[in-house]
Amino acid sequence: MQSKLLTDSGFEKIKGLNSQWHQAMHSNWLYDDLHKWTFWLNLAAIVIPIIILWMVVDRRRFLEIFVFGMLMAMLVTFLDAMGIAYSLWDYPDRFLPISPRLLPVDFVTLPFLYMLVYQRFVSWKSYITASLVLALVFSFILEPVLVWLNLYEPIHWQYIYSFPIYFIISIMVKWLTGIFVARDSNYQT
Repeated sequence: MQSKLLTDSGFEKIKGLNSQWHQAMHSNWLYDDLHKWTFWLNLAAIVIPIIILWMVVDRRRFLEIFVFGMLMAMLVTFLDAMGIAYSLWDYPDRFLPISPRLLPVDFVTLPFLYMLVYQRFVSWKSYITASLVLALVFSFILEPVLVWLNLYEPIHWQYIYSFPIYFIISIMVKWLTGIFVARDSNYQT
């Protein structure tokens, strides 16, 4: 049998490097990220959308819209983690030392905006149109603004690559939410 991909000593080295990385990351957050204006921008990107959503959400469809938002947050976070792992992009600052890199956008801002679209544009035709517009805005306006603000750093990535991804995830999440809602309504009858 060929040599193991990861020997015991290799695993120990990785554990040691991982520990050093976490210590350096925590120190960087404590002495740098926490004291930047971007920390407050990230905090606002969490609090403001939650307040707005609470004010405008259709209470009759709250659970459905919330499920949609959570599915969106999970998928976006997964894709973001993959992009970071493959060095496609990175984020210079963290909101919290233990959080995913762009926690406010992945968990709140982006799902919030898609939730508003999902709530407002019920038919597939109108939803697709709104999702296309939102994908254009995210890809060609929001991402460049995040680069300008030094919150996002594309490494091996172009804005044009983001456009189909934003669009496809919006379609996938609406479709999945529709499946869950249909199953839930079958149980209620």
